[in-house]
Amino acid sequence: MYKYILSNRRKTVFIIIMFVIFITAFGFALGYFLDYRFGLGGGFSIILMIFALIFSLILSFSSYYYSDKIVISLTGARLLSRDEDPRVFYMVEGLSIAAGIPTPKIFIIEESGMNAFATGRNPQNGVIVLTRGLINNLNDEELKGVIAHEISHIKNYDILLGTIMAVLVGMILIITNIIFRSFLFGGSRRSSNKNSGGILNLIFLMIGILLIILSPFIAMIIRLAISRQREYLADSSGALITRYPAGLANALKKISLYSEVKTASNANEHMFIANPFGKTNRSLFGSLFETHPPVEERIRRLEEMALGIGLKKESQIIEEIKK
Repeated sequence: MYKYILSNRRKTVFIIIMFVIFITAFGFALGYFLDYRFGLGGGFSIILMIFALIFSLILSFSSYYYSDKIVISLTGARLLSRDEDPRVFYMVEGLSIAAGIPTPKIFIIEESGMNAFATGRNPQNGVIVLTRGLINNLNDEELKGVIAHEISHIKNYDILLGTIMAVLVGMILIITNIIFRSFLFGGSRRSSNKNSGGILNLIFLMIGILLIILSPFIAMIIRLAISRQREYLADSSGALITRYPAGLANALKKISLYSEVKTASNANEHMFIANPFGKTNRSLFGSLFETHPPVEERIRRLEEMALGIGLKKESQIIEEIKK
């Protein structure tokens, strides 16, 4: 259990470091490209990058501070009262105490699909959202596993990490868009080739253009890689909180059978514990751009932690859902 937590943290740090290196290379390529094409010197490209960064920061941090309200409104979730479902409240309160964070607010989506997600910029503003189908179809140990997973997202500041990545990715996307617009609608190559001639400079220019073209896709892949690592970490941390990995493993087996949430969208897909579009909505390259790791691998890791204790077979899972 602990080895997975440490492994995922190391991988996340490594990916972030690589992303910073990538952004540095991207900035160099951008400055070189603008200097070669327009002959405006390095000052203009620096001003352009600062403007794009400020705009991206404002947009991203605005979304960060109001993310919980935005996501909740988009999914049609409503606040759950203690009198309406004391079972869920007792679970959330007990697991929050075990995790050492304030009790998050609890919202519910009135849909039969089994799914859940967490939001909120920090543990003091945490929110857990559960579907009606999840509450009705999971037993206590399975529901505790899911809630502990979501509490782990809150405790691990995954929303904060996601916002930082959104700032970096957003900056790259904005700058790339500006470059292509300038390339299509104006500008000319600098008249003097004293500093830009030679085969070496031509190679640098081609590498810079290639990096600029591919940067949005590279940034997106890195962001998805971090999202997948955070899911593994939340699984491990959630199992550590409940001290019962089989609960979440069995829950994921049930959720994978029917996880569809009609109010979900591409904007909030990554927040759910499982793909909210179901198994029938996968494209040809769906696995490459999935925000979650394969559920089979997540279950395998949890079963390894459980040491065979409390695990249910697929036939048992299907039978319980039919009842």
